[in-house]
Amino acid sequence: MKQLALALAAAVVLPLCAQEAPNLRGATISAVRAAGDLHRQIVSFDNPAERVWVGYSVKMDRPRQVEICCGSWNCGACSLDGDSTTINVNTSSESLSDTIAILYRVKNGAIAAIRPFSNCTVNAQGARVYWLEGVDPRASVAMLESIARSEDPMAKKSLFALSLHGGATDALIDIAHHAPRSKTRGEALFWLAQTAADKAASAIRDAIENDPDDEVRGKAVFAVAQLPDDKSIPMLAELMRTYHSRNVRKKAAFWLGQKNDPRALEAIEEYLRR
Repeated sequence: MKQLALALAAAVVLPLCAQEAPNLRGATISAVRAAGDLHRQIVSFDNPAERVWVGYSVKMDRPRQVEICCGSWNCGACSLDGDSTTINVNTSSESLSDTIAILYRVKNGAIAAIRPFSNCTVNAQGARVYWLEGVDPRASVAMLESIARSEDPMAKKSLFALSLHGGATDALIDIAHHAPRSKTRGEALFWLAQTAADKAASAIRDAIENDPDDEVRGKAVFAVAQLPDDKSIPMLAELMRTYHSRNVRKKAAFWLGQKNDPRALEAIEEYLRR
């Protein structure tokens, strides 16, 4: 409680801005100006007497609609304390947003959950939510990157948040190339592919060439398959035809065969005629 009191004393409590706050049903929301180290400020709001969430909004990597829901069914308002996330990307949608809200569950002095969302109603069920205004996107990327590189249970969730976060491509690339844990590198490659950034294809190809772990190289081939077809099909076809590793060639051929595109079929048929 002393830590929370100090956090509130140091912060500027603001009137809640309807344009900035997410649609949280049943939440007690306080808007607070971001100040100092972002991670330290977030965990400072911990209060054992309440279910505390801390959130803020940032620009997304590109306009999309991200919904936290109960799976593929429309269940109305989704639970803030749930763990299921569905992503719907529809460039023609009138509700398309270029902003993502990221909420952090704070418990026992640490971040216990990370929930990114946009364009959806969330049932907070009486939670206390501190909404940070004026968060520097660079500070957000740096915090999420630090979590992703660590042994923190939230490392995987932070990679997902980074894949949606504007200005985070370079951080994902660096994690994919240099994170000490092979599992983290493989997961970063998958989420890097979801960004469809111009740098993603070359970074993933670099992992196929240079990562020391065979499992990560296999995940990198899968990441190639997740790129837009105009990029992924030529890359997979080239890997299938020419790559020196038989394992990589087999994986490239497999993922090429999953493409519902005549260019993929043509590449496989041409390879088989050789």
